[in-house]
Amino acid sequence: MQGISLRHRVIVSVTAAAAFLLAVTKPVWSQSPPAQPATERTTVIAEWESLKYGMFIHFGLSTFMQEEYGKKEEAICADYRPTELDVDQWARVAKEAGMKYAVLTTKHCYGHCLWPSKHSDRTVAQSPVKDDVVKLFVDACRKHSVKPGFYYLLGWDNYHQRRMTPDQYEEFCRNQISELLTGYGPIVELWLDIPFDLGPGNSARLQRIYTLAKRLQPDCLVLFNQSFWDGTGPHTRRVTWNYHRETLNERVTIWPTDILNGECTPPPKDGHVPWIGVGGKNYYVPMQTEDCLTEVWFHTGKNKPKPLDWRMKRYDEVVGRGANWLLDVAPDQTGRIPQDQVDALMELKRALDGRAKN
Repeated sequence: MQGISLRHRVIVSVTAAAAFLLAVTKPVWSQSPPAQPATERTTVIAEWESLKYGMFIHFGLSTFMQEEYGKKEEAICADYRPTELDVDQWARVAKEAGMKYAVLTTKHCYGHCLWPSKHSDRTVAQSPVKDDVVKLFVDACRKHSVKPGFYYLLGWDNYHQRRMTPDQYEEFCRNQISELLTGYGPIVELWLDIPFDLGPGNSARLQRIYTLAKRLQPDCLVLFNQSFWDGTGPHTRRVTWNYHRETLNERVTIWPTDILNGECTPPPKDGHVPWIGVGGKNYYVPMQTEDCLTEVWFHTGKNKPKPLDWRMKRYDEVVGRGANWLLDVAPDQTGRIPQDQVDALMELKRALDGRAKN
């Protein structure tokens, strides 16, 4: 290499080596080809459909702030202090009520994480009661033969989101989802909320998050919340960022997703049709309806269970129309499901069992 100094050759070599290192150390999620939902009724989907009835569990800092949406700016980790935390009771009640799976809110609008995440300073590790609730939950579920699932909040995180750019926040979410899907064993369902509040490029962000989850746990069914929808296809929403602090001239179809869902919305009267077309291709996507046993998701003191007639009717509207039903309970500030909610679940089981015998 005449005419080129040794110093120049060293710089070129170092530059090339740095470029190589950047390439080989690029996160695996970014190298993965985009994953897609099933184009047929797989064994994994059939097994999930057979579960039919599960327990949604809303518990966290919102329980102690008596407010769901993270609006009390004074909230701190020290406010999270269950006095008689009994996660085993949650799974035991689910089992005795005839529920086959359970989904726990791992992080909600206050940004407080029910596991000691390495990527946040707002977790149980910084709280007076430091138990890893996620671990206690999956252990209790497996002990009682209830399949565990996770809820994780994407948009409307009133603590982390405002401190980050959209790209930083996406990476933060991916890192936390990686912790959840690699640290606690097989998970039946990953329920991802507010998927339209991720800022510019929202569609691509959903695809990357979905691909990451499917790479880490191929048999975990990923659900991006469609909100109040009847399961007839993926919903389209206007894109926002940071809890509507910015509304973009962009729309996002909530896709890809392994499960279509309806908050407080059952399938159409003629039943859920799992075959849907998206982008000129057909997919097999089952449905789930989520409802509150009481009037609100979290325990706020306004948690009187809905009447048995409503519970029976809703079961028929959901399960009878070919969807799964995820019924929410709200543990109180002790960390236990209140007795009136337990009684309501057992009353429903007796009524369903009695009807099945006739």
